[in-house]
Amino acid sequence: MLKLCTKCDFIGKGKHGLMSGNVYVGALEVILAVLIVVKGGELLQSYIYAIVVGVIVAFAGIVNILDSFSDGHLCANCGRDNLIPVDSLRAEEIIREKNLTLPDESGN
Repeated sequence: MLKLCTKCDFIGKGKHGLMSGNVYVGALEVILAVLIVVKGGELLQSYIYAIVVGVIVAFAGIVNILDSFSDGHLCANCGRDNLIPVDSLRAEEIIREKNLTLPDESGN
């Protein structure tokens, strides 16, 4: 879905930040969680504590992976978190007021 940045008037798809929505960071977190559970008893002095920490890290990794399939929340032009859907009333008013044109759905 196309979005409008209320700061710089960019119309297009949002992007993800460095650590959010990155499938590689999410996969790395899941792998780290497995290593924590496997070796955690030795490192953390308690296997139960290692499982709890491993589950928390795995959960963060899974959320990161799932977030990578959603639209980004940062403007691809200015990097700010000021995006609104182009079909909202506020966006329609801004587009009409500033005489902006909508790109095609591919975001080009």
